Amino acid sequence: MALQGFDAQQFLDEDWQRRPRVLRGALQGFECPVDGDDLAGLACEDEVDSRLISQHGSDWQLQHGPLKESDFAELPASHWTLLVQSVDQWIPGVAELLNDFRFLPRWRIDDIMVSYAADGGSVGPHYDQYDVFLIQGSGRRRWQLGQHCDDSSELLGHPELRLLKHFDCQQEVILEAGDILYIPPGVAHWGTAVGDDCITLSVGFRAPSDAELLNSWSIERETVLSDGQRFSDQALNASAPSGWIPEDVLPQLRERLSAGLDDDQALSRWFGQMMTHVDQQQRFDNPALSFEEYAHREQQVPACLRLGARLAFDAHYLFADGIAYPYPSDLRPAVAEFCEQEGGDDVTGLVVELRYQLYQTGTVYFDDDVED
Repeated sequence: MALQGFDAQQFLDEDWQRRPRVLRGALQGFECPVDGDDLAGLACEDEVDSRLISQHGSDWQLQHGPLKESDFAELPASHWTLLVQSVDQWIPGVAELLNDFRFLPRWRIDDIMVSYAADGGSVGPHYDQYDVFLIQGSGRRRWQLGQHCDDSSELLGHPELRLLKHFDCQQEVILEAGDILYIPPGVAHWGTAVGDDCITLSVGFRAPSDAELLNSWSIERETVLSDGQRFSDQALNASAPSGWIPEDVLPQLRERLSAGLDDDQALSRWFGQMMTHVDQQQRFDNPALSFEEYAHREQQVPACLRLGARLAFDAHYLFADGIAYPYPSDLRPAVAEFCEQEGGDDVTGLVVELRYQLYQTGTVYFDDDVED
């Protein structure tokens, strides 16, 4: 389903990371692919990240999953919200929504979080440090949009909820099913369910901080540096004060710390792995098969791409769930097509050796290996 009345290039030129935008009726005739029972079931699973947020006057309470059925039975009639992360990894209809956002790099998209709220349910006034598209799945939600925020914005002090102490409402909209609200990083927003059965699907984006980039790059460099590569002295002056750090140390430090940055292939490999990385709990273990056993199984059962797999590619590597797989240049069209998928059984365009590697790491699987 393509976004209705939407000019992708105009949006990128005028709105992306600049200002909020409401896309009325962008998904005409939209039927929400997930309901409250689906989300409650996922929230009870150990491997699913979920939260239950409730409000009692000015008091906010947060409960992390996995939840129990009794938790839902004890909920009040209003003012609570259930949030479930990475629902696109579990429900095909949710994953298919990513097809509507192909005008943006796939490796920038993080996941689709889904919230279910009773009347008055909210997660409070806050801001995100990444872009987000808020798709109204069912029911209605009032969104208040506020000021631009940064690290200096005061918070209420809840130990886990980053709620704004001050919220300056500058715009208010009510979303109906099929409407989409885009919010760029740093813009304060506050969504509240208007009535029951309010479902919002949030397409969030990866935006690693400079600190995260530097930390990840340093870990990458640690894997290729030997213990013998160490700081050494330049020409020393015996008469210099013993506590003096001379300025000619700085060029050596700069050279050592920037080593590897001029290797485009190494830099690209690290970045691709970082931007497609998945947490260990999001990985899937397949039965151990030899290459011959795998090839034989493929003749009987189609191999499938895992739902929610994170894929990207460059001139040298296919990146899948944080792992880089080298491929020959003549396979690039097949790799490009493979990266367009959001799950499914069409992985035959890749050579069998590559498919087998993806099977070993859980990105590709056989449908009849999955237990109900």
